[in-house]
Amino acid sequence: MTRQTGIIITIVLVVLVACPSIFCCLFGALTAVGQRTATLGDQAGNIPVWVGVVLVCLSLIGLLVPVASWFFLVRGKTA
Repeated sequence: MTRQTGIIITIVLVVLVACPSIFCCLFGALTAVGQRTATLGDQAGNIPVWVGVVLVCLSLIGLLVPVASWFFLVRGKTA
């Protein structure tokens, strides 16, 4: 695998994994501080704080995927 292939794979992973993870992290942070409510039909209520904490943790793991791919596929290879 060449350096160029590793860069392309890393860019694709950033678009497919890191971008949704950023939005998930923001939603989880808003939920964790109690700013998000859920509406289902006529019923409305607060989303539990633990759901926000779980979303933040999972999104941080998702942000590590492109970093790990760059580390293993691109770093240290010469052109």
